[in-house]
Amino acid sequence: KNIWVCCVHVSDDNVLIGTRQGHLLMYRVAYQYGDQKHDVQLLRYNKTFSKKPIQQLDVIPDYQLLVSLTDNVVCVHDISVINFPTVTVVQETRGATLFTLDIKHGKLHAWTFPLKKQKSLTGETSVTVRMCVVVKRRLQLYYWKNNKFLGLREDLTVSDIPRAIAWCQETLCVGFKGDYSLLKLSGSQQDLFPTGKHLEPSITKLSDETFALGKDMQSIFMDTKGNPTQKYAVKWSDVPLDIAYDEPYLVGVLPEGVEVRTIEPNLMIQCLAVNKVRLAYCARQGLLYLASTGQVWCLRAQPLSRQIHTLLEEKQFQLALKLTPPPSCLSPSKTSAHHDAIFPTRDLDSLTCSRHASYHPRQPISFQVPTDTVISPCADPYDVIRLFPELLPQESRASHDTSHLPKLQDRDLENGLLALIEFLTEVITPFCALLLHVPIPVNECCVCVCQTNDALVAPLLRLNYCHLQETEKTLLKHQKYSELIILYQTKGLHRKALELLKKQADQPDSSLRGYDKTVQYLQHLGKEHMNLIFDFAGWVLEKHPEEGLKIFTEDIQEVEQLPRPRALDYLLRAHKNLVIPYLVSLLVVIPYQVRELL
Repeated sequence: KNIWVCCVHVSDDNVLIGTRQGHLLMYRVAYQYGDQKHDVQLLRYNKTFSKKPIQQLDVIPDYQLLVSLTDNVVCVHDISVINFPTVTVVQETRGATLFTLDIKHGKLHAWTFPLKKQKSLTGETSVTVRMCVVVKRRLQLYYWKNNKFLGLREDLTVSDIPRAIAWCQETLCVGFKGDYSLLKLSGSQQDLFPTGKHLEPSITKLSDETFALGKDMQSIFMDTKGNPTQKYAVKWSDVPLDIAYDEPYLVGVLPEGVEVRTIEPNLMIQCLAVNKVRLAYCARQGLLYLASTGQVWCLRAQPLSRQIHTLLEEKQFQLALKLTPPPSCLSPSKTSAHHDAIFPTRDLDSLTCSRHASYHPRQPISFQVPTDTVISPCADPYDVIRLFPELLPQESRASHDTSHLPKLQDRDLENGLLALIEFLTEVITPFCALLLHVPIPVNECCVCVCQTNDALVAPLLRLNYCHLQETEKTLLKHQKYSELIILYQTKGLHRKALELLKKQADQPDSSLRGYDKTVQYLQHLGKEHMNLIFDFAGWVLEKHPEEGLKIFTEDIQEVEQLPRPRALDYLLRAHKNLVIPYLVSLLVVIPYQVRELL
């Protein structure tokens, strides 16, 4: 009954709780969409995990390993066995006060070492695990191999004992009592700024390239090069004790409760009256856990559709767009930022948190056009477009009376079109992404940008809401061949794209001149388009055999996953002179596959 929570970590639906008494608890927390309560089960309770307080926990899911810091030494345990047996004790870490893991999935790089899951050619994802351990003023660096942590490089020595740390790619962000620094794995160090009057540092990793640093009652956003990523800091009502990031929300644990804020736009979203909370942990998007010394709360998000609907009503288009997934991912079961559900730790009373969100909308956006007409964000887009009759299809012009509108020319027309572009892209696009049955006039917007700022054409096409035939006609009229490739690619019309690339390859003034764009396109098609690759690789292989062969040998994921026997058979049939160079190129990186082919 007298459990004192020291740390919390979540892996899948399992919540691990480490206590001051050295006990380790594992709960399973299940939740069905629409249910009001969680199904909480205590799966394991190890009272002899440690004789000292459990300071920190982390999990390597791919290997079913639990990494713990207790009694100032790092240990690794098998999480798949009921009593969490010890796999290895990293003896060199004795005296440790902190550690951080860096887990990467994907292609291995020069700094990594052969690992257990390096089988990328068969489609299995490679996993690399690195660890940085703070031992006094030294940062020890390790990598995982053969069931133990091995030294990655010599220790890094810093000026003071780190009290917070985060690993972003090849950079360590380190917080000391009073200031922050960036350390490259090469050993170089860059000082950032002081922590302010509140000396304790706070580091929250936002992505592989960005993090939030605490300075008194503010969170300042930096990248791995030491540059600010946001113009304005997020300001809290008090100094946060802990911060978790649930994109796009920052959840701050304050002495008198919990605040939910957004970075861009910089908004106060919600306040939760939860007292004595010390820790916050984001398990996955829309699911967070809070912990005091005696209780743990589960905070689960509202359905994504309801969250976005509220934001649109409050004219928060930018934030609504951030929450909007691609159309193929839209689902009523997706979630994102209303927190209402709780579970207690063993034998402790539960607490219920209710929602009392507070949105603060900005002033409605308006754009001034030369006719002194204000374009409201609530206006029907087709009514707005009719202010510009020259953008309407010929058959539409006859059905609309435009005699009362002045004819815009020259600078006035350009300014009007720019205003229309901004209106369509900034205001209407979020609605279209959410309400797929409402058509967006991207075709007309494409006409606008072709006439004014053609740098906006490609981003507009990637929205993938345009009418194919109308947009295709517009791009051909303005000879926007590179943008036409983007249109075909987003629509899945790969053969048309490749035919255009081949046709334009010999045109001296074309932006698609040459073979390189065809090679790049074919390299990223993937194994499901092998016949298409064979159909269009031929002309490149004939004219530029050495570069054309990279279609089948380049060191990128899609090329690595191409079936080697089919590629060899194609070369044997159509390009026999390239068979030996092909096998030689494979022999350099994957000799065992060459033996299989032969």
